[in-house]
Amino acid sequence: MSYLKSVALTVMALTFSAVSNANLLVNGDFEDDVGLTGSRWGVYSSINGWQTYSGPGIEIQRNTIVAAQSGNQYVELDSHTGTDTNSVMYQAIDSLSVGASYELSFWYHARTNNGAANDNGIEVLWGDSLPGATVLDLEGYSRNSNLGWMNFSLDLVATAETMFLSFGATGLDNTLGGFIDNVSLTAVPEPGTLALFAIGAAGLLVGRRRLQS
Repeated sequence: MSYLKSVALTVMALTFSAVSNANLLVNGDFEDDVGLTGSRWGVYSSINGWQTYSGPGIEIQRNTIVAAQSGNQYVELDSHTGTDTNSVMYQAIDSLSVGASYELSFWYHARTNNGAANDNGIEVLWGDSLPGATVLDLEGYSRNSNLGWMNFSLDLVATAETMFLSFGATGLDNTLGGFIDNVSLTAVPEPGTLALFAIGAAGLLVGRRRLQS
């Protein structure tokens, strides 16, 4: 294998790897401007990339109760308006490959000390229609456990080209719920792509050795 060819293969593999690691979600860290400044909060029927499916809306907190995990803003879905405050928000993700796996990663922070009543409950839903099926249910977490921001990740499979990712507050309707921040959805590379990367990397090493000999 020529040195230039090995370099080309490596570049191709690295390029595909970068694409596969790209976040498929819009506004996954909730930093897009909603007009908040300082330490304030607001409730919105929609924000860039996300829509309300049920409940009063998406509450954006700007470094109010805790510092954001990423940037300055994070989401609370036990929204501070009226009654029946638990809300569900969703985002539609298009142009997926049917049967392919995608890694979901997000950060979660309990707000209150009332873990026994599931006061900070959050569920994650995934499906080709709304609201989707529950794929993760966070229950019983309490702020006094001093866990801070916790990262959760899981693999999801696309059953259609357009899938819906939803987050919903569960438990007490009391305007005090768990926080979400820094959400990403990335393609999981197929074994063939990993093999291509390995071949390209090996070729690059061989080429370098030949040039040095």
